[in-house]
Amino acid sequence: MKTLIIYKSYHKMNTEKIAKVMAQEMNAKLAKVENVMPEDLVEYDLIGFGSGIYGSKFHKTVYEFLEKMPSMNKKAFVFFTSAEFGEKHLMKEKLSEKGCTVIGEFNCSGEYSPFGFNLNCKSKLAFIGGREKGHPDERDKERARMFANGLLNL
Repeated sequence: MKTLIIYKSYHKMNTEKIAKVMAQEMNAKLAKVENVMPEDLVEYDLIGFGSGIYGSKFHKTVYEFLEKMPSMNKKAFVFFTSAEFGEKHLMKEKLSEKGCTVIGEFNCSGEYSPFGFNLNCKSKLAFIGGREKGHPDERDKERARMFANGLLNL
């Protein structure tokens, strides 16, 4: 099955870490959302869309990509990394509107520090909301490998 994984990773690069693990497991092509064109999707059987969660949503560039994407009957999956729970149903609804069948969803924690505060510093500000330090960790990556491998059998 020819697979493409499209992602947006920003700040801590949590989503990129998971995207790379999945791509390796699936022998998939990996592309940042800003480096792929909607017409490129035609040659793939399975397409993954990943992002961190920003303000409870996937990154806006992923949504912008989907707006430009033509309707097509493709299998798709979504994945995200976040210390907060996002509105993942919006992404799945948008893919369904485009004719895609969402066959899987993966999420794991991602390291998060609000306002870009460095969690390693001694400042009191560093403890105002930084969470999930060290994630995605090896356990998260192993779960991503198992998820990706499972998609190959669908």
